[in-house]
Amino acid sequence: MVKKIGYGVILWAIPYVTAIPLLPLMRSDQPFFKTIMIVEGSIVGAVLAVMYFKSVEREFLREGMTLAAVWIGVNWFLDFVGLLPFSDLSPTRYFIEIGLRYLAIAALVVAIGYVLDKKLAEGRR
Repeated sequence: MVKKIGYGVILWAIPYVTAIPLLPLMRSDQPFFKTIMIVEGSIVGAVLAVMYFKSVEREFLREGMTLAAVWIGVNWFLDFVGLLPFSDLSPTRYFIEIGLRYLAIAALVVAIGYVLDKKLAEGRR
């Protein structure tokens, strides 16, 4: 669980830190800023998912679902602590504009777990 949470913190921290110098872009071209953040978060999430699954030996789908839940929880918590106080977003607006986007990364890790489980099952035949 420590590794899941740690990777979740990294997944949140890298886009958060790199967003700071891009804040002027957020004001001048918000759609482009958000696109950069989504792409960056997806890349970081994919790299961390690969790193995480390298050490998993069984129950890949279960691991993917657990990892997805932990990462969503960590990212929502850190956004509520480290982002919402500095924004003018209400919690509802946050989920509409930012929070639900974490589901894309969750889908990625669940999909990886599903594929690995299928491959393992095929290898046993």
